[in-house]
Amino acid sequence: MPSESINQLRIRAARPSNAEAIIHVHYAAVHETTSEFYSSETLEAWSAKPGEARYQWMRNLITNGEEIVVVAEDESGILGFGLLFPKTEELRALYVHPNSGRRGIGRRMLQELESRAAVLGISRLGLNSSLNAEAFYRANGYRTLSRGRFRLSAEYEMDCVRMEKQFHGSPPNTSLEPARDATDDKTVWARWD
Repeated sequence: MPSESINQLRIRAARPSNAEAIIHVHYAAVHETTSEFYSSETLEAWSAKPGEARYQWMRNLITNGEEIVVVAEDESGILGFGLLFPKTEELRALYVHPNSGRRGIGRRMLQELESRAAVLGISRLGLNSSLNAEAFYRANGYRTLSRGRFRLSAEYEMDCVRMEKQFHGSPPNTSLEPARDATDDKTVWARWD
């Protein structure tokens, strides 16, 4: 992506009207970027085909108020999203559409979520990384704690990597809008089923 294009990228709080785009990004990212690491059954359990039930589920999450949800967008639309659950100091999700990968979008969203965490007084973030994303998180200061399994549904689990990052001082403030304001929608993330 040319440097001017990355400068046009905007990271902002998700709105309920973004639910369909978020679900489509999730589906594409899971099915196109992780297929070398996971079986097709695991991919389907992780991210079922987009449909109204999933869109409504995401709209409900965005309006719930317990989780910080951000989207990355440019003039073409939503390119990625991230979820942070402050109560447990967990980064729950960070996905970029495969057509927009390797352009710094994931890093920018991660920095935004870390900045918002720091504003809330959080000094450590944990996460369960997919196998394909471990190198990305390591490159952004996260350390591997252990390898394990993440339950996707009653029948399916997936291999994952438990990681964390301790903040020494504040992470860089890359906020493109206030950390908390009237438009800062929050959600709760459970599973992508």
